[in-house]
Amino acid sequence: MELFNHSFQKSNSLVGSNAIRQGFKNLELRKFHNVNTIRGLFSIMIEWLMIFVAAYACNAYFSWPIYILTVLFIGARLLALGLIMHEAVHGLISKNKQLNDLVAELFCAWPLLISMRSYRIKHLAHHKWLNTDKDPDFNAKTDANWRFPMHPQRLIRILMVQLSGLGIFETFKVMSGKQVKTKKLKTPLSYTLSRLFYYVAIIFILVYMDLTIYYFLYWFIPYATWTQLANRLRRIAEHSSIPLEDVSLQTRTTTHGILARIFLAPKNISLHNEHHLYPGVPCYNLPKLHKALLKNTLAKENLYVSKNYSAVLKDLLVQ
Repeated sequence: MELFNHSFQKSNSLVGSNAIRQGFKNLELRKFHNVNTIRGLFSIMIEWLMIFVAAYACNAYFSWPIYILTVLFIGARLLALGLIMHEAVHGLISKNKQLNDLVAELFCAWPLLISMRSYRIKHLAHHKWLNTDKDPDFNAKTDANWRFPMHPQRLIRILMVQLSGLGIFETFKVMSGKQVKTKKLKTPLSYTLSRLFYYVAIIFILVYMDLTIYYFLYWFIPYATWTQLANRLRRIAEHSSIPLEDVSLQTRTTTHGILARIFLAPKNISLHNEHHLYPGVPCYNLPKLHKALLKNTLAKENLYVSKNYSAVLKDLLVQ
């Protein structure tokens, strides 16, 4: 199937995201917006199951090559949990808001030391003010480490910092809603106490059952290293070095194969044009939406799509 980047052609008159949505107003898009609670809950369960199975298998047949592969695999699964939390921010795990928020906090956000309640404030502002001075993500990318194209050596240094474990501090900052300047609702005391009890209970279980070493090997190390590196690459690819004039379209979709889906960009997060055009579409329906957009001339001429992450790197690096 022909893609539209690197065989990318500008139309004579570039349009904005609203014009593309308008072009789809007569199409049947409702089916893409269907939120399936069972599928949403299953997506969480399967990621947790894969983490436990990978950790058990590695521990049973331990060798350093197997452990490194396990770190990459579990690190990507932890990223997937973070992306499921992102789905929940948009209400895409369940139509039941209480269930949607509860399972996302307990099984996706809090295990990653993140508050979805805080992240929701920032992320919805990102969607509302995409790529403008009011976008907290845009404002967080003003230093030299976010200026593209950049020299390969600088990008390598940035990724090595992520792999070293230091990138985890940036993640906590990025996920916080503190950067949003609009008035924020006060966090309920019940939420704060529940989260505190959650962590105390986890620490007690780990110590009581003598599982701290396994937590360190199969959760903390993958999360502090590969999750951070993959997440940084994902964030770079989504909105960096895109030559389109309209800020609402300065977003990249990246298509890729099975290995990238497993280790780098789970949950169809790389279909990022589709997500920003229709944030109410669950991740499992984004591939169908992507195919629909490919059939629309206006979308095909104005959305930026890279055929793989190698093509993304060509855009990002000084040649």
